[in-house]
Amino acid sequence: MEEVVRDLNQALRGWSSYFHYRNSSKQFYKVKRHSEERLRIHLRKRHKVSDWKTSMLRYPRRVLNERYGLYSLPTAAGWKSAHA
Repeated sequence: MEEVVRDLNQALRGWSSYFHYRNSSKQFYKVKRHSEERLRIHLRKRHKVSDWKTSMLRYPRRVLNERYGLYSLPTAAGWKSAHA
């Protein structure tokens, strides 16, 4: 599990570093949500949880970030307005 999360975090950090130069909050949110869903699917298969709702309750975002160490992508740009 550690190796899966490590590889995923490496890809997420690289992707976010490369694409964080523009205001891409919607795309970052989509990628963040997709990575969380894929990790939940992996955990469902690993722990034989058949119901999606049960997996959402067992593995909420906080658990994925704190317990499993999933990198949390920033969903807002680091600036408030563009330079004119």
